[in-house]
Amino acid sequence: MKNLTAREIVVGGWKPGKGRRSGGIGSLVMGVFTPDGLTYVGHVGTGFTDADLEELHDLLGPLEVGHSPFTHPVPWRNRWVRPDLVGEVAYTMWTDERRLRHPVWRRLRPDKLPAEVTL
Repeated sequence: MKNLTAREIVVGGWKPGKGRRSGGIGSLVMGVFTPDGLTYVGHVGTGFTDADLEELHDLLGPLEVGHSPFTHPVPWRNRWVRPDLVGEVAYTMWTDERRLRHPVWRRLRPDKLPAEVTL
């Protein structure tokens, strides 16, 4: 049994899906705010229902921007969005590189402002 901790994250982008998720979201690019700005903390690609993926795709489309909202470079090619959405993930631990290990999507958090999601 894994010991999971939950926390809020800011959605800064998404990676297109493959296979069954082709044409939609494969994973979300997560961040938190630090004194430097939006800082990358990993990506989450599991825990979504089909309804979650449809809702997120609809919400993220109008938020797309042509550049990364993150302060530092982020691995992989992603589709970037304004960091306006807050979500909640469960995870096992922080890595030494300040990434969330084994994150699992839980839900959107419309009751939280992105600026409230800090390290």
